[in-house]
Amino acid sequence: MHIIPVIDLMHGQVVQAVKGQRQHYRAIQSQLTDSHALLDVVHAILQVYAFDCLYIADLNAITGNCDRPNHIALIQQAMASHPRIEWWVDAGLNSVEALAPWLDAGIRPIIASESLPDIETYQKMRAVAGPSMLSLDFFQDGFHGPAPLMTDSTLWSQPTIVMNLPHVGANQGPALAQITSLKQQHPEQRLYAAGGVRNMADIDALSRHGAEGVLVASALHQKNITSQALHQQAR
Repeated sequence: MHIIPVIDLMHGQVVQAVKGQRQHYRAIQSQLTDSHALLDVVHAILQVYAFDCLYIADLNAITGNCDRPNHIALIQQAMASHPRIEWWVDAGLNSVEALAPWLDAGIRPIIASESLPDIETYQKMRAVAGPSMLSLDFFQDGFHGPAPLMTDSTLWSQPTIVMNLPHVGANQGPALAQITSLKQQHPEQRLYAAGGVRNMADIDALSRHGAEGVLVASALHQKNITSQALHQQAR
């Protein structure tokens, strides 16, 4: 199981994501560090385990708040401090033009379905961004994104992220039935689950239900996933 820590950035600080309700996100309360600064949080996470990649959600970019700049410069600082790590970034990318500066920065772009205007734009973005990864985004009212992405798995990336935002930070566990259903429909597809992981038992359950990777945040900061457990899982 490939485990990837998630860091949510908003207004220059790391925040706690809760059920995709971004208007309610507040500075993170972590047991790993008292700091809300990106570099400090990255360092604290890497003290727990030598993760090989990190996922950044740039919420200023995702929400399209013109009064708040994106965090590309801040992310590049973190990348320079940890050059051996692969950086996955969701920056609300919605056009080929929007991709360019992030590709130049050396990140692996996440193309989130919720940000896409139409399927044609998605296909153009994938054509110019070979390493990009699709995130299928589910909210309380269901899937957000161009409908063909839910009916034609040949459009998906390998792997594809299944992002269940109502489960994020909710302490209710992951959406196991959803992963099971998608894996049964698309057995050849590598799926990474995001949302709801509380502990290693949830990670094990996701693995049994077909996920090959998992994105985690709260469980790390609450120390429900420990260095010892991660080393055991790796073995």
